Amino acid sequence: MKARFWRYLDFMFPKVRRVSAAITFLVSLVLALLMINADDLYRFRDSVDGVNLPKVDAIVVLAGGRGRIAAAGDLWYRYWRESQEDLSSSVSIPSKPPILYVSGMGPSSTWPVFERQVHRGILPVLDHDSVILETESTNTIENALVLARFVREKNWKKILLITSSYHMKRSQFVLDRVMRQQGFNLQVETLTLYHDPFDPDEWFKSIVGIEVTLVEYLKWLFTQWFWAR
Repeated sequence: MKARFWRYLDFMFPKVRRVSAAITFLVSLVLALLMINADDLYRFRDSVDGVNLPKVDAIVVLAGGRGRIAAAGDLWYRYWRESQEDLSSSVSIPSKPPILYVSGMGPSSTWPVFERQVHRGILPVLDHDSVILETESTNTIENALVLARFVREKNWKKILLITSSYHMKRSQFVLDRVMRQQGFNLQVETLTLYHDPFDPDEWFKSIVGIEVTLVEYLKWLFTQWFWAR
């Protein structure tokens, strides 16, 4: 009986090894193809150059990525400084800083949680009336759907969207489709945040960069398929 069992293993092992090798080859091939095409995520040109800021109703930052909220807070502060310069220069209609809208903060997020994610230097002038902390949405599509409610309520016509480099293309695509479905003619300016290792020329040089980019690229493919149905 034991001899028969070992003969069976000797017979099956080459087959298992061949199947395993075939699976490994196919997985490697798929990953290689994904890596070759994942650069598509970074083929996105912002409408804002980071120096000249357009007049917008709101700065919309999608929470979830490192440094996004802090960068959005710094950007809001630049708008606030411009509004103060307008006041001091006797401009007939001084500019007003846009609302800082933080999307997808999470259900347990509060003002103190938000304060810990922005630079302390802006807190003295950043009050509750200047910020909307949206805590309902949990993914990019929900980000857009909840934002649509505020667009309707606040009658926003133009926003500045901020998110990470790997996330911007899908975010802008989803936001555009959702706003069209909701019947809004919302103009969306974009300003991408670049954080190592998610630079277009650097993401494939680290395990984290590869992992995040490939996962996001699969989401991008699914999103295109979903909206094309």
